[in-house]
Amino acid sequence: MELTGKKENFEKFIFKVDELGYAIDDLLPSNWMLNLKESSRLLSDILSDNHLKVKQETKTTSDNLAIQIKTILEDSDLQVSTSSVTMLDSNDQVEYILNWWQWRINCQLALISGISSMYESIEN
Repeated sequence: MELTGKKENFEKFIFKVDELGYAIDDLLPSNWMLNLKESSRLLSDILSDNHLKVKQETKTTSDNLAIQIKTILEDSDLQVSTSSVTMLDSNDQVEYILNWWQWRINCQLALISGISSMYESIEN
């Protein structure tokens, strides 16, 4: 995972996202998968309240054997962003199409979790 933008704000960004991870754990219901549309809205609201924006791009490889999901997290105040890429092989494509909302939220939560792990590494 690579951070881009204003280098002097990298540590603030990582700390902010780590704190956000705890807030999401408290605010997102444990059964969030049962109401994906509402959970997605709630997650978007939490991110927006923290001046964070998530973009997700999907594309299929030229041989149609995999789907690539790129999740980008941007902080407009700190002018820092980072992204992660999830590759799904052909065996997971049908599940991805059927469970699109769930994959979308999972990729966002995985990116936030990855940034929190970065923060814990810095602290140690």
